[in-house]
Amino acid sequence: MNNSAKQPNPAMKFESYVIRYKELIITTIICLFLTGIYDSINNQTAEIKKWYELMINIRAEQKIQGIDLESLKESLDEHQRHATYRLDEYDGRIRALEIEIIPKHQTKPNTQ
Repeated sequence: MNNSAKQPNPAMKFESYVIRYKELIITTIICLFLTGIYDSINNQTAEIKKWYELMINIRAEQKIQGIDLESLKESLDEHQRHATYRLDEYDGRIRALEIEIIPKHQTKPNTQ
């Protein structure tokens, strides 16, 4: 018996490991594949959640701006009503003063 017959060559040694651990290798590959899919789904879910929260914040901001615009419009309308009322009062006072002042300064026409 020679020494080379006792020692299996490296290719046979590797093949014996593959046969022995075939199920473990296949299971590991499947687990890695499923883990990749799971991570991908988690990343997509996180992105979707981020965009959803962004959209909610945008809608909330729009609602707040809408409320602010509505209160601003009401404030401007109130200011306009108040300013119109005061201008009407001033107009009435000016007309009353015109009636008092203008007749006093009018000259009487010469009658000859």
